[in-house]
Amino acid sequence: MTEADTQHFLIVYDIPAGKAQVRDFGTDYEAALEAYAEIEGEMRERDDLDIVLVGADSLETVKRTHSSYFATAETFESLLPTGVLTH
Repeated sequence: MTEADTQHFLIVYDIPAGKAQVRDFGTDYEAALEAYAEIEGEMRERDDLDIVLVGADSLETVKRTHSSYFATAETFESLLPTGVLTH
């Protein structure tokens, strides 16, 4: 993946609600950066939000690399081999 192929995603994560809103900017880094700066300025006083601008090859990759922002039915325990957590 080249820099020109990088997809840009703006994530606004509401910490108390456990919900993420994602805006996809495609390969338009300048638009993504402008939107990021705007929302950061508007939400400066909000300690209950995480606002991040992420670049990746796809939203699926972002959901894996930043999984704490996305609800999933899959738990850490479910990823472990059977019997690992038994005493």
